Amino acid sequence: MSINKKTLSLSIIMVFVVSLVMVIGFKKYFVKTDHSAKTYQFKMQNMFSLNHPITAAINQMAEDVKKKSNGQIAVQVLTSGAIVKGPSIFESVSLGSIDMGTTCSAYHSGILPMAATAFALPGDPRGLQEIMDFIYQDEILAFFRNAYATQNVFYGAPLVMDGYTIVSKKPINTWADLKKMKVRASGSIAKTLQKMDIPTVFIPFSEIYVALSRGTIDAEISGNHAESFLAKTYEVAKYQTVPYISGAQNCEVIINQDRWNELPENLKVIFEKALRDCSTQVGVLFNAENKAVMEKMTAQGAQFIQLPDEVMSRWIKTAVKMWDEEFTKDELSAEYIALVKKDLKALGYDL
Repeated sequence: MSINKKTLSLSIIMVFVVSLVMVIGFKKYFVKTDHSAKTYQFKMQNMFSLNHPITAAINQMAEDVKKKSNGQIAVQVLTSGAIVKGPSIFESVSLGSIDMGTTCSAYHSGILPMAATAFALPGDPRGLQEIMDFIYQDEILAFFRNAYATQNVFYGAPLVMDGYTIVSKKPINTWADLKKMKVRASGSIAKTLQKMDIPTVFIPFSEIYVALSRGTIDAEISGNHAESFLAKTYEVAKYQTVPYISGAQNCEVIINQDRWNELPENLKVIFEKALRDCSTQVGVLFNAENKAVMEKMTAQGAQFIQLPDEVMSRWIKTAVKMWDEEFTKDELSAEYIALVKKDLKALGYDL
């Protein structure tokens, strides 16, 4: 009986030991499997303010890509100016100083002229959604990515905002009305106005409000209705034109090409989906904000002046002529303009 008890006790101990070994081995196996899934961390320099619609969309993208990749992709969104400021983000991403960022294509005109050509193209009659659809055509997206790849930058996604309105102290119904005013404009918008014999002056963005209030300028062209609301220019110049006189302001998510190439294909698919959802969300947020701010400005005395068809027609024709004169000197810019014209024709716009 004693021997049987010993044998039974021994058997129980052996079963316990074997079970323990199996459990430990089982645990180690799964821990190893869990840890074998590599995590890819990206520091992202955002250039937009905390209350900006793009910031909200970017933060959501970071959450989505982490969740859908089961934590394998981790994007740390840094507040505006945390490491570098907006104008330096493209070059910093190119060099790998930061992994990714948000920027606007006008900022890197000196590095990639084609990018500036794509920003708020004067006279482009397409709306925000049409330009989004354009960029996401396979041919166009490949064009952007190939162009940006020359600078070791992966073009992640467009962040499209509305184009430019004319903010003025007096209503504008004809281009002759504008000729009587001192107009603040810059870049290709200023060049187009000058081709219509409308003189322009340049004043830094931060000084526009004061210049309007003092009468140093009578009108300004620097952004869309939402941006006018944020700058409070409607307080000192209550008229704004519709429709917008330029195409969308093309901002973007960019990623260091080497970092992007590190990702396995399955994670690239997840990341691209999150980026595209972010791009769509930016459009949704801006449409909602645009409607809301127009109502707020109207309630405070602002007026939105519908530019007559003949006025817009002359503007578009002058701008398109300027495209051919100014934007075909650079090979990639010329190719971009050709792609824009092809899309406008397909959409039925009369140039």
